[in-house]
Order: sequence, then structure tokens, then C-alpha cells
Amino acid sequence: MKAAVSLHLTDDRAGFRVFFPYSDAAVRAALLAAGVRYEAAARGYLLPATPEAVAPVRAACQQLGVPLHVPLVPALATAPPPPTPHELLLGRYCQFIVLKRYSSQTLKSYRGAFLQFLTHHAPCLPLELDKQAVLDYLAGRVAAGISEAYQNTLINAIKFYYEQVEGQPRQYYEVPRPKRPQTNPKVLAKEEVRELLHGTDNLKHRAMLMLAYGLGLRLGEVLALTPADIDSKRMALYVRGGKGKKDRDLPLPDSLLQLLRAQFRQFRPVTFLFEGQRPGEPYGERSLQLVVKQAAERIGIRRPITLHMLRHSYATHLLEMGTSIRIIQDLLGHSSIKTTEIYTHVAQHARPASPLDSLGL
Repeated sequence: MKAAVSLHLTDDRAGFRVFFPYSDAAVRAALLAAGVRYEAAARGYLLPATPEAVAPVRAACQQLGVPLHVPLVPALATAPPPPTPHELLLGRYCQFIVLKRYSSQTLKSYRGAFLQFLTHHAPCLPLELDKQAVLDYLAGRVAAGISEAYQNTLINAIKFYYEQVEGQPRQYYEVPRPKRPQTNPKVLAKEEVRELLHGTDNLKHRAMLMLAYGLGLRLGEVLALTPADIDSKRMALYVRGGKGKKDRDLPLPDSLLQLLRAQFRQFRPVTFLFEGQRPGEPYGERSLQLVVKQAAERIGIRRPITLHMLRHSYATHLLEMGTSIRIIQDLLGHSSIKTTEIYTHVAQHARPASPLDSLGL
């Protein structure tokens, strides 16, 4: 059997116990020369758990052609290079976003956009640029074909750095903007919603879909719910920290309350009302979107379906039932009535009949 040298961490993780064939005089002599020492109290050969101590042993084993087994130890890892000025700046930028209590999604979006801005101008730092350089960068990205939504994110991310992180005066960056398309929200017919819910047998999945449609909740709002957000005495559901950090109370239908109770008894969540594989962690966003997609496929809906379409359907169906647009605005948690008015473009309750019907064809 070929000789081999093995290093095992001691209990205090400050050193290695060195194991090797004691009868092999050449290996023993090479290890002793490389710094391995016999400790009578430990009844074995020891070596400090440092890169400097392991390096001579590694060289000796390579010279002898003897395998050396070294465990993964953080102390032996190569020290990372010091952060660059751009990395330090990006870290400070992200810290400001966290301290401002922006959402994790905003942090992700702003960080990605600002990182591209930093990388494009490296090795120059942002404070070394003038306003024209920023405008040239934005115009170049627009010419490259970025979407209007990403263009706004890019401008907001850059403005956040100069105005919030560095405390400079507010700036307006005038760059060409494409005309925003007037797209209507995609909605489901009531019959489709009924079939979608009836075709979902899993209790947890059905409860999440019913919340999205029955109360018009956003995906993140569904997943952030906790058992304490249900007030059965007032028959209300509390949505805390919705979009724009706004809270709102929503009327809870009795049928939905009974379903949520049954879901709770079956799955016994620890923290969130809907949890994934690990107790205490919320159900995954992608998993919930997959639930909606599979439910739609089961009932034969071929067009793309998302959870947010249930929220759109909730608002549209309320409008078709004669509910005031102001009440719908409050239920959805919209800051501006203009956001809610988009549902008037898809609601069918006030549409006149086509003159085609009067031709008797």
C-alpha cells in the first residue's frame, strides 16, 4: 500500500494531527525537517494549522511523491485581495438602500443598474464624471434598445447615488423616451376563475389562488401573510407593508376564512400562513406562479396565466358588478385613482350593444 500523509484538525482547531507510515524513515525524516513535531502529551505528531506551516510539508510530500490529504480549513484559504474603490462604493451604495428601508426587490434592481453604470465608466469613479457624461451614458443605453421600465430604473438608481448617497442637489436627466404603450390588464372571465379554483385540489394552493382573486392580493402580499393577519372577529384580513409600504384592511369572506382554517390545520405553518418545504420559510414566488400555470393547463387555458391576472380579474369583476371605482382603489391599495381607472377599459358593464345585433342577420 502506497504511503500517504493525512492532516486532521485538533479539537481546538488550532493545529493538525499528522498521520503517516512511521516505519517509512524517508517520509518521517522529511516531515520532521518540514516542521512536524512529536508531542508526548498529545501522543502524536502535530503541525500548526496555518498556510505557512503546511507549505513546507506540501513541498516535501511532492518531492517524495507521497499524497497529502489536507482538510478544508478557512485558515488555510488564500486571503482575498483588498476590495477595489468601486467595490467599496457599491457596498456603501447598497448600505444606504438598506438603511432607507427600501424593498429587497428595489435593492436588487438598483444594485444591478448602478453596477452597470460603475463598470461602464471604470476606472473613473462617479464623482469624477460631469452631468454630460451621465447623459451620454443614458442616451447610449436608450439607443441600445433598453425598455422604458429599465430606463426609469437606471435613472432612479443613478439619481439615488448622487442625491442620497453623496447628498448632491436633485438632478433631472432629460433623455429621449419612447412613448409608453397603453396596454390593458389581462383578465379572466368569471367562468374561467371558477374552473381554475375548482380544478385545484391541493388545499394550500387553492387557498393562495382564492386570496389572490377573492381579495385582489399581489403575489408578495399572499406570501407575506401570517396567521396573525387574520381577524376572525372582525372578518378582516390585514395586509401589512404592501406596495409603497402601505397597510390596508380587507373584508374576509366567510368561505375563505373556513378554507384558511382548514389549510392551517393541515399544514401547521410556523411563521407564515403559507410555507414551503422548510418550516418557517415562506412559499416560493416561482413555485406559486407554477401553481397558477399548472392550474390553468388542467382546465385547458392555453394563453399565459399569472397570479397577478387574478388581481386584475378581481378589480374588473367588481367594476362590472357596479362597485365604485373609489372603493376599488382603496381595496387594491392604489395611491392614485388613475392607476385604478385602467380597469374601465376592460370592464364590460357599460359597453353598448353592437349595431350588428340590430340587423337581424
